[in-house]
Amino acid sequence: MKKMLFITLVSFIALAMNVSAKETAAPEAKSTAIAETVSSNVLKGMVFDKLTNESLAGVVVTSNGQKVYTDLDGNFKIQNVCDGKCQLKISLISYEDQIIEVDTHNTNSLRIMLSQR
Repeated sequence: MKKMLFITLVSFIALAMNVSAKETAAPEAKSTAIAETVSSNVLKGMVFDKLTNESLAGVVVTSNGQKVYTDLDGNFKIQNVCDGKCQLKISLISYEDQIIEVDTHNTNSLRIMLSQR
């Protein structure tokens, strides 16, 4: 009986915390959605190892002084990149640095392959 009461109490507390977390997170989600629609030039992409075709995490992608890092799945997203042609510098320890030129008008998503040194 005590176990059942304890499980019910823990479940109730977890449910209450989940509901309160959703209520506080909802306004933040709305503000980020607005920010994304205002920003006109967004460049997305993924970075892979050229030999193994595995995604690379922690890759530094730099454009016009803006620096972002790839996530655990190799994805990156740069907000407010230049209008037209931009240069991207992609670098990671033990991989050759790569500089590519991207036309932001014709490119939605990039697939970048890095070679090991």
